[in-house]
Amino acid sequence: MDLLYYGCILLLFIAIALASEALWGWWFSKLSTKAKRLNKRLLQVTSNNADTGRDTADLLKSRRLAKSDRVDLLLQRLPGVYRLHAYLMQAGLSWSVSQFLAMGMIIALVSFLCLELLPISLVMVMVLSIIASLSPWVYVIHKRARRLLLLEQQLPEMADFISRSLRAGHAFSVSLQMLVEELPQPIASEFRIVSDEISFGLPLSEALQRLCIRVPLPDLHYMVVAILIQRETGGNLAELMTKVSQLVRQRLKLQGDVRVLSAEGRLSAWILCLLSPIVAGVFCLTNPDYLQQFIDDPAGVTLLWVVGGMLILGIWVMRLIVRIRV
Repeated sequence: MDLLYYGCILLLFIAIALASEALWGWWFSKLSTKAKRLNKRLLQVTSNNADTGRDTADLLKSRRLAKSDRVDLLLQRLPGVYRLHAYLMQAGLSWSVSQFLAMGMIIALVSFLCLELLPISLVMVMVLSIIASLSPWVYVIHKRARRLLLLEQQLPEMADFISRSLRAGHAFSVSLQMLVEELPQPIASEFRIVSDEISFGLPLSEALQRLCIRVPLPDLHYMVVAILIQRETGGNLAELMTKVSQLVRQRLKLQGDVRVLSAEGRLSAWILCLLSPIVAGVFCLTNPDYLQQFIDDPAGVTLLWVVGGMLILGIWVMRLIVRIRV
């Protein structure tokens, strides 16, 4: 109990420190005098754009994990932190890694303090608190999946727009600027970054490669490869973009058909995966003594770990079955 108490105190201190750093970083980047002066200068630079405002992509893309130098250096030593940073960017969120971790710790501590009031065991309180701390990660995965799906659905329209612009006699760079002004979000913001990078002197090939890193979609990768090969070998880029648009549309149509046909299997997988945790949670809230004897028994704890491992294995196998790649 003493070890658990000191562990909670340590987590509370880390959460407060990260939350304070995130609050200070937000104030420094939004409300400080230096930030206001910088935003004013950036607004003057982008004043020639038709839709300057909230939807305008930032010209300065910070790769920092935290506003504080010490916290940034500390987070750089953690494994997988840059993958997490990439996920936050792909989800279209303005959170830093330090803010994301602070949210998880604060949610875990608040959940622990609230669950302590219920008549359940300490082990169950810790398990539920850890599960609650994963809610920011679930939100990021959900936002990332929705944004990438929306970007994938906008790719054929983007290819058709570039094709029409090239047939009208515009250059490819001018077509990108027109695309930014005409197409909806989020694809307009991604290509705004490409257009700004080209305007600041970055080669087109490198700007498109950066786009592929920010938007990990196979269809976009094929489109970028086709554009780069055409610029090296020559050819009719407008006709190429039209064919790519038709190919992407057919692929999305086939993917929708497969998704409809596999809907029953995916629903069955969700029911089987969520049935056991939901029933256990209902028993913990309605009749805690029913599961208390099972948890107090060493054989019951061992069996609980075995069942949890088999449940995770079953979720993985069912995901492989219902996830059909087109």
